[in-house]
Amino acid sequence: MLCHRVSIFLFLLAFTGYGQGDADQKLANLRELAESKNKITRINALNELAEWHYNRDIRKSLDYGQEALELAQEEDFKQGIQNAYKILRRIHRRLGNYNVAVEYTLKNLPIAEQLRDTAELLDAYTTLGNIHSAMGNYVESQQYLKQARIIGEKINAPTLANILNYIGRGYGKSGQYDSAIFYIKAAMQRELDFPQPGYGLSYIYNNLAEVYIELGKYEEAIHFYDLSAGLEEERKSPLGKTFTLSGLARVYQRKKEYDKAIALALQSIEISTQNLYRDKAREAYGILYEIYQDKGDFEKALLYYKQFNIYKDSIFSEDRMQYIENLKINYETERIQQENELLKKDTELKDAQIKQQYSYAIAFGVILLFVFTAGFMMYLNNRQRRRTNTLLHQYNQDLESQVQKRTNELLSANTELVKQNAQLEQFGYITAHNLRAPVARILGLGNIVGNEAYFSLPRDQEILDKLLASAHELDTIIHDLNAILDVKKGIHHAYETIDLENHFAKVKSILRDKIAESQAEITESFDVKTCYAVPAYIESIFYNLLSNAIKYRHSDRKPVIKVKTHIKGNDLYITVSDNGIGLDLNKLKSKMFSLYQRFHHHVEGKGLGLFLVKTQVEALNGSIDVQSTVGEGSTFDIRIPIK
Repeated sequence: MLCHRVSIFLFLLAFTGYGQGDADQKLANLRELAESKNKITRINALNELAEWHYNRDIRKSLDYGQEALELAQEEDFKQGIQNAYKILRRIHRRLGNYNVAVEYTLKNLPIAEQLRDTAELLDAYTTLGNIHSAMGNYVESQQYLKQARIIGEKINAPTLANILNYIGRGYGKSGQYDSAIFYIKAAMQRELDFPQPGYGLSYIYNNLAEVYIELGKYEEAIHFYDLSAGLEEERKSPLGKTFTLSGLARVYQRKKEYDKAIALALQSIEISTQNLYRDKAREAYGILYEIYQDKGDFEKALLYYKQFNIYKDSIFSEDRMQYIENLKINYETERIQQENELLKKDTELKDAQIKQQYSYAIAFGVILLFVFTAGFMMYLNNRQRRRTNTLLHQYNQDLESQVQKRTNELLSANTELVKQNAQLEQFGYITAHNLRAPVARILGLGNIVGNEAYFSLPRDQEILDKLLASAHELDTIIHDLNAILDVKKGIHHAYETIDLENHFAKVKSILRDKIAESQAEITESFDVKTCYAVPAYIESIFYNLLSNAIKYRHSDRKPVIKVKTHIKGNDLYITVSDNGIGLDLNKLKSKMFSLYQRFHHHVEGKGLGLFLVKTQVEALNGSIDVQSTVGEGSTFDIRIPIK
């Protein structure tokens, strides 16, 4: 420990007085210290080099930080390990490797607690909250940020503005916009009152602009992005520029000023790719994909969608290669330790044999034979071990090659599937829409011909009636196909907080004549009264299940229909049960939710309702299940994730 402290003192002394000194000379001195025979000095220099290159060359920064961590772990130098974790988590967060950044931060927490480093605990909780927010884990993010806020307020931390900003951003991503604006403006006021070095105020402006985008207040959003852009231009921040450019691109996308949005997104991509900001590049490609999809240019939309996935997959591939590399390092370290232990035991054994030779001269021949035998057995054992290690190394290389080959095949297959799916959706969309005009003309001609006097013969009228009936049936099928395509393409995916009771009441009002005619008794138990979903989907689900319960009622009793909602885990459950005629699920369950499947023909129907319900539920990332008994009734359970 004393050696550690002396090395740190000498390292700091070497850089005393630099201030605004010659940067090149400082870099040269750091590189010289990184070659020092004193390992503690090397560790500190490597961490300093990682910090130096962080905003200049992220790859070099990663290499120096990784080397510092490995050397510090060998020396069990806790301060060096902690400093390496700090820079590595920042590097991996910038590269978009959020899982690795979280891992380093969590590893650093016990060290910070052991060293009673309050500032590091505050930074760690803030970092974890920020990373989880970027990954979309807003519940976990808020938990970490609240812990950071408690510590920050207790010590009146300079970074409290950043913490309030991240809390507000989390509320914005969760759709709680009033809370988001409150916290972000509180952060802005604190930053203005107690300005800190860095880019805090710029990020505050960006986050506030994001909230105004979601509220549809685009001019306010542009105002704050302009403020942020001014600060970023002053500080020459490429990362901050990507936030502002992507944000402005999103504003003009919402305003349908696509040319401006495209130009801004392309600028963001250029800066992001130059500086390896994968998550920002991925975001900009996503914006371009949505814009060209809205414009109907499906070829370019697919092109940018592929780029979006490539950037996403590249992160995962690098994480996987890093993981494999770590396994190799661990394996080699353990192997070396085992060989050292064997050498140590071998030395101890030979020492014992020499002592025995001096003490027991009579038994010299026996001991010599024993030593020879033991040595020969160890030789055989070591040779077998080396052979085994060689085979294991070869097996690992073959396995890595197979994994890489399989990964490439899967990436290729996934890309082809995305392409084929887009082509199939486009074909279905074009087919359904192009068929509507000819069908409409057939119906129109049929109506005109039906009014002509010379089509008065019974046979002529019968043919005309069948022609019109077939045309109406084809028009209905096309309408149904369009409804299904709308769900598949996400045309109506406008999520909002909806009142379940009000929407069910609206459906009952639509079906009031059928309810009165059937004398149906409807019982409601809404334990959960609201949810965050697509209103049109929820209303359609209620309508189809309620109308089916009335339509397929039992002729010998009054229909009783029960509608319930409750929460289980992180899911909302909607249950609709009836005492109708029921179904034989052993025969029909595999066809229950298929298109145009009908199981009772004594009433009118098209076999579309349950298929549409299942399609809409799955569009909400949910699932549907059914239990039914012939002659007793059916129960439909719908699960929808809570957002």
